[in-house]
Amino acid sequence: MKLALRQGAGVPGDLGATVAEAAQAIDAAARGGADLLVFPEGFLTGYHVPGLAPGGLAGVEEALAQVGAAARAAGLAVVMGTHLDRPEGLRNAAVVFGPDGAELGRYHKRALFGDWEKATFLAGAAPCRVRLGRWRVGVLICYDVEFPELVRAEARAGVDLVVAPTALMAPHDRVARQVIPVRALENQIFLGYCNRAGAEPGLSYVGLSTIAGPRGETLAQAGPGEESGLIMADLDRARIARERAEASYLDDLAGLRGL
Repeated sequence: MKLALRQGAGVPGDLGATVAEAAQAIDAAARGGADLLVFPEGFLTGYHVPGLAPGGLAGVEEALAQVGAAARAAGLAVVMGTHLDRPEGLRNAAVVFGPDGAELGRYHKRALFGDWEKATFLAGAAPCRVRLGRWRVGVLICYDVEFPELVRAEARAGVDLVVAPTALMAPHDRVARQVIPVRALENQIFLGYCNRAGAEPGLSYVGLSTIAGPRGETLAQAGPGEESGLIMADLDRARIARERAEASYLDDLAGLRGL
C-alpha cells in the first residue's frame, strides 16, 4: 500500500472551498500512486469552532457525499476528518470512503481533549476498522493515540495500519516526534498521523504529520507549523511479519504472568 497524508487546514467556514481543496489533494495523491489518503482532524469543517452547537453544521453531509464522489473518480480510499451533527449530539469524527466512493465507516473520537471538546462533543464508544484490499486499517483521532491501550486494542484486533487524523497544537510537538514512533514500534504496525497546519482561534498547529513503521522508524514526515502539503510512503505488510518473527510483543504479552 502507498499511504498519503494531506497536512493542511482546508478553508474553515467555507465547505465548498474546502471540498475543492480536498478534491485537488485526492487527485494529486492518486496521480502519485497512493492507495489511501488521510486528511486532518476537522479538515472539512474546521477543528476549533468556538460556539459550535447542534444545528451549526449545515451542508456537511452533502459535502461528505462530494468527497466520496472525488474518491470514486480518483479510485482512491479516503479518510476525512470532520465534525458531525448527529441526532444524539455533535461528534468529532473521521469518515472512511473506499476507492469506489462508498462509505465504509464512521469513527467517533473516544478520548476528548480539553474543556472545549468535552463541552462540545459526545465521546464515541466503539472502534472503526475497515479492510482495504489485503490491508486491515483501524481509525483513531488525535488524543486517542496518546493512550497506548487504544492503539494496542487495534493491534490485537489484527490491524496492519492505524490512521489518525489530528489537530496537534503547540506546545505538544513531542507527540508527533516521540509518541507516534513508539506506538508503531510497541505494536509492530504502521501508523499514519495526519496533522493540521496553520492556526485557528487561540491555537497554533505544529504540523509534523508522520508515517511510522513497525520498527518505530519514520518513513515520512511533513514540515512544521504553517507548512501544508502531501507526504507519502510505501508500506509493506511483510515488514510487520519480519519484525514479529524474532520477538512479537503481542504474542509475548499474552504469555506473561501476573498481569
